[in-house]
Amino acid sequence: MKIGIVYYSRTGNTKHVAKILEEKFKEKKVEVDLIEIEHVKRPGFLTAGRSAMKQLDLPIKNIDFDMKKYDFIIAGSPTWGGSPSPFVKSFMSKAKNVNGKKAAVFSTCGGSIDNREKFNEIIKNNLESIGIKTVDSYLALKMKKEQIIDGEKNIDNFVKNILKK
Repeated sequence: MKIGIVYYSRTGNTKHVAKILEEKFKEKKVEVDLIEIEHVKRPGFLTAGRSAMKQLDLPIKNIDFDMKKYDFIIAGSPTWGGSPSPFVKSFMSKAKNVNGKKAAVFSTCGGSIDNREKFNEIIKNNLESIGIKTVDSYLALKMKKEQIIDGEKNIDNFVKNILKK
């Protein structure tokens, strides 16, 4: 199995989790690539929140990425205004060979990890609209300055569930 972990990280929190997941999969002898979504211009706080809530396309640098070599995709995003960063949607809609791929989702946030249904529903709908099949594995983590405050105990189950898919 080869996994592509696609993520956007504004503050470093989501990147921190992506690296933890990479290590966990490599411990299980799974091939993993980290794919960081690069913004053209870092949006200000208000623009980021408004864009996330409306799921507006924001310009990214890596617009011609081929996902053919991956058996599974993990999409990671910070939570902005209760919604995923629109950079993930922008990347996936421009990536090649995503149709029929399976995916799982993780999110980072500064608030409670409870009641993450809105975030999960939005990102799943975004992925499924371009032909990616999401599985029922979702990881939410409360973060502060690249440290996990809540949800760390769920990481191993998230990894185990993905390996079963």
